Amino acid sequence: MCDLNISAFPLHRRRKLVEGIARVLESKHGEDANAFWRSTAKAILVQLSESGIAPGLAEQEVGTLLHAVLGDLATRSAAISR
Repeated sequence: MCDLNISAFPLHRRRKLVEGIARVLESKHGEDANAFWRSTAKAILVQLSESGIAPGLAEQEVGTLLHAVLGDLATRSAAISR
């Protein structure tokens, strides 16, 4: 029997996911934004775990997703400022 490493399409490359999370976070502030992100991250971690993704890789994927979302928020903010 062989060990398998399952990897998913990188979350940070799923534009609809990134943009959707950024849109929601854009409308929330403070604790509401934090609670939304924590809930979203937890749900994604559960989905990845149920799909067979190793916990460390799943956490890394969610962290990279957060950076992509923050980048999208920064881009939106810069576009509005112009």
